[in-house]
Amino acid sequence: MRAFARAPVRVDPAGGGTDAPPFCVDHGGKVVNFGVKRHVFARAQRLDPGAGVLIYSRDLRAGVRVRSSESLPAGGRLELLQGFVKKLLPPGESLLLVTSSEVPPCSGLGGSGAVGVAVVAVLDRLLGVQRSKDDTAAVANEVERMDLGYPGGSQDSYGAARGGLNLLEYHPGGGMTPRAIEVAEETVRRLEEDSLLVFTGASHVSGSIHDDIRRSYHEDGSKTLEAMFTLRDEAERMTRALEAGDLEGYARALGASCRSLYDLHESCDSTEHRKVFKELGELALAGKTCGAGGGGFLLLYARPGCRQECLARVAALGAEAWPFEFDFDGVKSSEEGAWSEAEVEEYHRLIEGGEAQG
Repeated sequence: MRAFARAPVRVDPAGGGTDAPPFCVDHGGKVVNFGVKRHVFARAQRLDPGAGVLIYSRDLRAGVRVRSSESLPAGGRLELLQGFVKKLLPPGESLLLVTSSEVPPCSGLGGSGAVGVAVVAVLDRLLGVQRSKDDTAAVANEVERMDLGYPGGSQDSYGAARGGLNLLEYHPGGGMTPRAIEVAEETVRRLEEDSLLVFTGASHVSGSIHDDIRRSYHEDGSKTLEAMFTLRDEAERMTRALEAGDLEGYARALGASCRSLYDLHESCDSTEHRKVFKELGELALAGKTCGAGGGGFLLLYARPGCRQECLARVAALGAEAWPFEFDFDGVKSSEEGAWSEAEVEEYHRLIEGGEAQG
């Protein structure tokens, strides 16, 4: 038997950044995020005793093979995957884990969080462990933030695990309460019809941006703290607007959230995204750079009836535009037919034949 899992990536139209310490602990934060139909996939299969642990990323074209999970190296291009296997796979188990993604790396869509959620889910399915979606998100976030020490918050993991439209409320002193935002079917249809995701090819490195924000947070006279409060408030306003079916209010909160994101730190700003805003003009009611900023994907909300013209202008700029569709499933896992011996051997060849690391 081979286990399979998939998890959606997310967009964060309001409040992103207020989920990360120190702000969320000092003041409490609020984030609105949406699961969208672009996915990360993970497959895992037990191997014969003594075969070792094999990990392969199709996107990175990189792999690692070790005798056991305990001997997985630190660092390297597969550090994220290695961290999950090291935490969750019992010592002495032999395993093949393969991952792939529908989104480019460093794109602002919470890809690493979705990878973590998918890997937790696929290993749980393989090992017979049962967890709720929120518990899956908590474990995934713990590996990233605590075990590996990556900076950031937890919204990526919860968006990938839960799917749909969520408000994540972070409490002063610690802790978070997630809840689904209840919206009418008509509101969902209108958001899907008039929204699009734009990728300019300018990627970002969220870890370095989080470090920039953290340093600025403690500086005298910094705009970072004020921007954080605005981001948190706009998440609350957006939630109320969505629940009321007020898409003009949604657009106002989306635009205000983008301006406040850029105010967090100069590294959050995006010259390429500003070019898109300028080219679209009044065709777009609002938009926001996804994730920590600095590039990656841009979530746009077009004026009703203007989406096709937006697509044409985005293409003329040389950017890539994707349709927008919600994923309401969140993380899912199942069982598949096992890899054949020849297929397992092919992964051995890939890992040992020059594309490997570690």
